[in-house]
Formats: sequence, structure tokens, C-alpha cells
Amino acid sequence: MPVLGMTLFASAFLLFVCQPLVGKMVLPFLGGAAAVWTTCVLFFQVMLLAGYVYAHALGRVADVRKQILTHGVVLLLPLAFLPIQFAGASTESFFQHPSLQLLALLAASVGVPFFVISTTAPLLQNWFSRTEDSSARDPYFLYSASNTGSLLALIAYPFLVEPHVGVAAQSRLWLVGYIVLLGLLAVASALLWPRAKTVAAVCARRRSQTAATVFRTRLYWVAAAFVPSGLMLAVTNHIAANLASAPFLWIVPLAIYLVTFILAFARRLRVTSARVSRLIPVVLLATFPVVAAGVVAPPGLNWIIIGGHLVLLYCGALLCHTALAESRPAPQHLTEFYFWIALGGVLGGVFTATIAPAAFKTVLEYPLIVATLGFFRTGKNEKPNWLVPALFGAAILVIWIVFRATGLDSSTEAVALAHTSFLFVCYKLKDHVQRFATAFAILIIAYSFILPDYIEGANRAYVGRNFFGVKKVLDEPDTHLRKFLHGDTLHGIESTDAARAGKPLSYYYPDGSVANVVEMLRERGPQQRFGVVGLGSGTMAAYADAGHHVTFYEIDPSIEPIARRYFTFLTRCGSNCDVVIGDGRLQLVRADSESFDLLMLDAFSSDSVPTHLLSREALELYLSKLARDGILLFHVSNRFLDVERLVSSLVIDRGLVAFSRFDDAGELRKEGKSSANHLVAARRLEDLGPIAANPTWKRVTRPTDFQLWTDDYSNLLSLIRWH
Repeated sequence: MPVLGMTLFASAFLLFVCQPLVGKMVLPFLGGAAAVWTTCVLFFQVMLLAGYVYAHALGRVADVRKQILTHGVVLLLPLAFLPIQFAGASTESFFQHPSLQLLALLAASVGVPFFVISTTAPLLQNWFSRTEDSSARDPYFLYSASNTGSLLALIAYPFLVEPHVGVAAQSRLWLVGYIVLLGLLAVASALLWPRAKTVAAVCARRRSQTAATVFRTRLYWVAAAFVPSGLMLAVTNHIAANLASAPFLWIVPLAIYLVTFILAFARRLRVTSARVSRLIPVVLLATFPVVAAGVVAPPGLNWIIIGGHLVLLYCGALLCHTALAESRPAPQHLTEFYFWIALGGVLGGVFTATIAPAAFKTVLEYPLIVATLGFFRTGKNEKPNWLVPALFGAAILVIWIVFRATGLDSSTEAVALAHTSFLFVCYKLKDHVQRFATAFAILIIAYSFILPDYIEGANRAYVGRNFFGVKKVLDEPDTHLRKFLHGDTLHGIESTDAARAGKPLSYYYPDGSVANVVEMLRERGPQQRFGVVGLGSGTMAAYADAGHHVTFYEIDPSIEPIARRYFTFLTRCGSNCDVVIGDGRLQLVRADSESFDLLMLDAFSSDSVPTHLLSREALELYLSKLARDGILLFHVSNRFLDVERLVSSLVIDRGLVAFSRFDDAGELRKEGKSSANHLVAARRLEDLGPIAANPTWKRVTRPTDFQLWTDDYSNLLSLIRWH
């Protein structure tokens, strides 16, 4: 039935175009945080589960005609919620309970349309399985066809949709697509209607041929769906937190996840669990140190490391999904099978998006999920043997204690020898499924606790985590520096020496770009106000005094307590500084017009870019809050994205005069200075005075072939540094 295939394809396409579209639309409500997408995926998984519950319940009705009529009424409900929009949403309480508020927002706006479309695939497959068609005895190939539609949607969105169409137009097009889907469903239902008479007989005949699924099998289905779902979200979190939270980067892991479903359930190109089981030990042993370390590679290696994470996701998800496909039940249990898969996916999402951030101070869920992959391998049955893994774990513990006590942990050769030995032992166990799985789980968990300390090379004064990411405060005893990191990106440095405490360091260093701008403004007059979007350690407060008040805008409520407890900038500033909690752009709306002499944009969590702070409309807001001779200062340093190109386009298009400067720390890095790239802009050339005459500042020109970002349009692909 070609119409059936077209309908399943269309429903899956709409379902998975909806996800990045909605994620992009809600990003500004939470400052572009990477966790926005994982929370969105959790919501979509819950709606998918609800759709499968509905399909399973409706499928228990013996008369397919009654099912069709009932579902026909349900299909009309989404029309009351379309086109998708969030314009009237309130954001007042988002920053105290972001996950709950975001889930509530999604439920009230896109919940019904997504739920209804999610019911299409299981219902149509169930109705088809109850016909006398020759393919009806194994309708699971339609699951693969449905996932193909989902995959094409994910490929089309970043390359065809996002670069050319704004979100408002995307939402209207989605409504048109839903109306087309209603027409296809009407045709498919009309074709299935005459065959409804044979349903009871078909079900009775097939029910006698198979036994009901048992509890152990259902639990296995849940586990085999839980792990790849959690793994996909963990990989997405890692990439989005350190590059940018944007649809292009969300889609790659999700697309890989769907490809593994397609390969696992395909009729002709199906990949077997046995084949993947033979490959997975090599992949796990090659990639687990990167997972355990939890760090981002330098720019020259970043794409290689990201590729390693994606290969691990592909192999791990394929292992679990082939195990699911090979344990699928008879067609009469189809909707139940999909229900347990969806439940496992939801639980994986709940674990990664809500439980892990609350339970773990670091991103420990990623190595924990990877640690379970070995248990899904197939192989010869063997009696459980815990002695070998226990001895292996004891050996790791003893070697670590000896290394710490003797100082061998600082010897590259000794560490490399120990690591190679661990890999060799694990690899020799690969033919024994249970032994390898247990030994590997011990190895990656041990590395997860050991490696970060070696890589950081400092003492942890604080580590914490919330919706907005992982924050760390590190003390370096050799340099007497205290550093504040969000993810792997530096957000402030202060000396622990009493004589240098409170002095501006990092990219606020004297004679640096920020210092140049502040000194220029101080020459103008005794009373000025500075606004800074992004708090970090509060270093900018070092430039505040009775005549220069600084107002910080910070979206993450955990940042201010860290800055006040572990750094002295805010304390020393006293009443000359104040901190406003909330999204910088939304809070700036409340500020008086022309109230700031300087407005500095430094609001990048890790290296992720909040797109709503760098749009044409955002720039207009900033200018409305600046004095007539006021200055805009953008911190545009980024390891992965060409942010300077974006900001240059915005300010030149607006008719502003702009200069940029790359300040290389050089030998001063040991003293606490950081290399940084800044762009300064003003309405007139004379407003920049000494900056324009300073040879270290270069005049900014308009970039070629670059489309400006607006609140409706943004395209991350145009900014990525590929080398």
C-alpha cells in the first residue's frame, strides 16, 4: 500500500521537523542554555510515550472501524494549537525552576499536536498488521520506513530549512504540512476500512501461534531503549555545551540515533547484534578516555574528538537497537512493544535531563551510560564469574595509590604503561561477555574519577552543576591563581596572593582591550554607568568606584553566590555594583533609556553562544539603553565559532563605527592574563577617540556573503570554524 508508506513518511517528517523548530523557538526564554534541548527531547519522548499508550489502548478495540472514527476526531484537536507560537509566554519564573517551566510551556503550546502525530505510526502499523496482506505478518519494516522519514527531516532542517526560512514561516509551513497529513490519513483510512471485517479472525488465528511476552522480556526492552536514549542526550549535551546550543548540533546525534533504528529494523540491510558485538569492544576501549575525562579538545583537534563521541554513539545505539529488533514480538504485540521502547526512551531522558543534573556535580551520567554498553553484547552463554573483574578493579586501585604515593602519576611513561596494561587486560576478556562488560565498567568509572584531576592540574575549591551547566573553581598552587570555569571555558581569574587579590586579571588585565575602553570612558567625566551582560567571577567590578557604577546581568542564579564566596571582586566593589538575575536581554528592557555609558556583552556559558543576544533586534535594544556617546563592547573570543564575523555584520549594518582587537597574553599568561578577542562599537568615530588612534585596534569592515541574524532567523553553519 503506497499510501500507507507515504502517510507514515509524512507523519514522521512532521514529527522530527517539529523538534528542532520548537527547540529553536524556546531557546531565548532560557538564554540559549545547552540543557534547553535535552529538556525539549525529554518532553518529546514523554509525548511519544503518551501517543503509544493511546495507540495501545485504542488498538484493544476489536473493531478497526471504531478505531478509525475515534482517531478521526482526535486528529482535529491540533488545529486549535496551530501554528506553533510562544509569543505570549511569561518568563518571570523561568530562571528559578527552568526545567519545570520549560516543560509546562511546551505542554501548553505544542503538546497536543506532537502527541496526536506520534500516534500515527503505531496505529497505522497495527491496523495494517490485522489485514490479510502478505507483509502483515511482520510489519516492523514500516518502523524502519517511518524512521527514514524522521532522518530526512533532520537532514533537511539544518541544510535546507534553517538557512533559508525564519521560524515564523517555518511554523506556518508546518501547519500546511499537518493539513496534508490529514488528507493522507483520510485516504489510508478509506483503504483500510473495507478490510476491517477480517480483523477478529486474523487476531484469533495469530494469537494462538505465540505466547504473551513475559516480564523479563519487557524489562530488557526498556533497558535496551533506555541506554541509547540517555547516550544520545549525553553526547548532545557535551557538544552543545561547548560549541553552541543550536538545531544543527542537536540534530547530528539524533540523526545518528535514528540511523541505528533504521539499520536494526530494516528487512534487507539489517545489521545483526552479533556483528556489532564483535566490533564494540574496540570502539569502547578506543574512546572511553575521552568520555571519562569530560574535556574539550583544543581547536585543532576538536572535530576529531567530537567525531569520536559520535562514533561511540553510533556503535552503542546500534548495539542496543539490534538487540531490540532481534527480540521483537509477534505483530499482535506491536503496540505494546512500541510502548516499552518509548518508556525506556523516556526514562533515559529523565535520567539525563533531570536526575543527573540534580544528583551529580559533574557530567557523570555520560561515562555511567557508556559503562552499561558491554552488557548488551551477544555471545556464548557462560556462568557469571566476578573474580577476574574484581581482581582487575583491585589492581587499578592499588596502582593508583602507588602512583599517587610515589609521584609516578607525573611520569608520562609510567602513566602510558599503566593505561596500555589496562587496555590489554580488557581486550583479552572480549570473548567473555560478562567479564568484559564488568571489567570495562570498572575501568571507565575509575577513569572518570581519576582523569579530571590529572587534566585540570589544580585543586578543586568548588564544583557544582545545575540546568545551565557545570561550574568549577580551581586553585593553582604554583601560580597562586584561582580560576572560575563554566564547562571548559575560563570565566575569571583572581590571584590568591594578598598583594594582588582584587586586581583585574584574565582578559580584564591592565592595558588589555577592556582596560583600554574603561580608561577612555574615565577620561570623559566623573560619573558613569557600566552594564555587563554576564557575571563570571565579577572581574569587571575591579573597575568600579564611586563614580563608575557597574550593573551585572546574569541568567544563572548559581553564579553570584560562587563569585561572592570564592572571589573578592564583588565584595570589594560594595554598593558600586549590583547584580540582576535573569536573561540579560529581557532584563535590559526594564532599564532606563540612555542609562549606560558602556554596555559589555560577555554572556557565553562555556563556548556556547546565546543566539538571541546577537540579533538585529537585540542590537537595537542595546543602543536604546546607551547614552548618545555610549560604547558597545563585545567579547567575541570563541574556539569553535566565528562570533566576530556575526557581530561585525550587525554593527556595520546598523551604521556603527567599530574596531576589533586580539590581545595575546604571551608571557603574561603565567601572571593570570588571558588571550581574548574584543570588538568595540559606537555611533560616531569621535566617540571612540583613543581606541581609533591605537594601532592595536583594527577598523572593522562588513563581512561578505553573510546574512544578518534576527530574532526570526539565525544560521549556525555560517559561523563554524571547520579548521
